[in-house]
Amino acid sequence: MYNKKGFILKFFNKIFSEEPQDKKELLYFINKSKKNKLIVQNTYNIVKKVINLENKKVKDIMVPRTQMITLNIHDTLKKCLKITIQSSYSRFPIMSYDKNHIIGFLIAKDLFKNIYNDQKNFLLKKIIKKPVIIPDSQNLNRTLKEFYLNKNYMSIVIDEFGIITGLITIKDILKHLFKKIK
Repeated sequence: MYNKKGFILKFFNKIFSEEPQDKKELLYFINKSKKNKLIVQNTYNIVKKVINLENKKVKDIMVPRTQMITLNIHDTLKKCLKITIQSSYSRFPIMSYDKNHIIGFLIAKDLFKNIYNDQKNFLLKKIIKKPVIIPDSQNLNRTLKEFYLNKNYMSIVIDEFGIITGLITIKDILKHLFKKIK
């Protein structure tokens, strides 16, 4: 029977029997492992992307502001449901008076809970979460770490002048890592 844990341990022992001193050497060992057929091409691609994640910036993979689907703080329950269902997204930035003023995030499941609750007294501001704002120059490694630590999976992206340039989700980072898997 195939022992997955044993294979992974053997794999890392083989790779790190000669300890790499820097990222360049680490990539060399990973490449050598691929050539020696210890790992397949897809695994090689993913490991390489993970190692180089710190070189990629949020602005490289974010959803641009022009493609953001947002809700307005004054939207009705009906309008929020319509946009949520049409877009098939689970998180939405909430704007107030313009697209430069984000006041929070709506998580779709919180909206769905209100369908059976008090529909007449629905106020979006009661169910939104605090927005998380990050610079577009932040590396993806740090962003991914913050997503996991804070259990927040969407951030608004701003430029060096504080202008909203887009948003990024954990799904965007995972797509970057895994998109070429066949």
